[in-house]
Amino acid sequence: MTTAAALSAPPAFDLLGEEVELSRIEKALQALFAGDPDESGHTGIARASLINLALYNENPSELERDAAVLAELTNETACRSLLIHADPRAAATGARAWVQAHCQIDRNGEKSVCTEQISFFLTGHSPGLLRNVVLAHLDSDLPLAFWWRGELSDAFEEGLYSRIDRLLFDSEGWDAPRNPILRLLECQRGSSSPYVMHDLAFTRLNSIRHAIANAFDRPVVARSLGSLSEVTVRYAKGFRMSALYLAAWIAGRLHVDVDGAVSTSREISCLPGRGRRGGFVIRLAELDPARLGTVEVDFETGGTRVEITRCQTRDFIRTLTKRENAATEEDWLPARRLHDASLVADILNRAGRNRTHAQILPTVLELLALRG
Repeated sequence: MTTAAALSAPPAFDLLGEEVELSRIEKALQALFAGDPDESGHTGIARASLINLALYNENPSELERDAAVLAELTNETACRSLLIHADPRAAATGARAWVQAHCQIDRNGEKSVCTEQISFFLTGHSPGLLRNVVLAHLDSDLPLAFWWRGELSDAFEEGLYSRIDRLLFDSEGWDAPRNPILRLLECQRGSSSPYVMHDLAFTRLNSIRHAIANAFDRPVVARSLGSLSEVTVRYAKGFRMSALYLAAWIAGRLHVDVDGAVSTSREISCLPGRGRRGGFVIRLAELDPARLGTVEVDFETGGTRVEITRCQTRDFIRTLTKRENAATEEDWLPARRLHDASLVADILNRAGRNRTHAQILPTVLELLALRG
């Protein structure tokens, strides 16, 4: 392996604390937390860690963004964080490391609880290098949440994923999501300790799924769901995967199957399910660029129309229930706009087996295979 001195790292790495040799990382961390004695003779600050959180990215140009997101996350989550950027196209194979602490500040302006971050820059095509760096620097006996940024590569191999407890990724940014998802499922099934998958494209739907479930539970809507004829899902540019997840979730909630023989990528035909007189269609359309939000949805049943949209001025989801010869009913649910750090924090706080995502994933794969 090439020595650290011979590897050229992007300038942004200078913002990631003190550079250290890989063999001295633990000693450097101990020194960070030792500190100088205060007036009462106490030394050091509280060191908190409940989980290992690794963020991996093979696009070094996104380092500053990833560092900022990880710093925001560690302000709320007690963890040992690993920020790992790699340039697999580089000729030389090697690794450099930096250490730093992220600290919460108390009302007196003093550091109280701190979490540690180790940053790595890996170069060269060596899939095992990522595995070795991660496993050698985990806080022992704590679970590993691994956030994979960007497209999957051959660095995602058994020696690594067999140690992952929670795998976080965002299929929204993948050029062709179906094959990577199939690969993740295959790896998951073949592992003796299968990881739990969390797709940020699905997590983004939490608020609108809550609003839809509330609408379905309203007596006036519940009575007419058997005559549902059409669902329209509108998605903002760059959020088609979220729209597919929502379509699959709606089909699952209403106990219907996708008719692959007649469905297209824009018009999904759903076969009659339990307690239904007939099937219905889910139409996918692009959202007006002037609209805020990522996904909107309308339901057409008998004489009832339900419209669920993001409020354009406040952080709420608005549901309108319109019926013939009746006043429009309006419901509001709080729905703060979520960015990457808050999405990941939500995943880590909820934990669990993410069963809903696992249940609808086969339908999502069906939808990804549709053409036309």
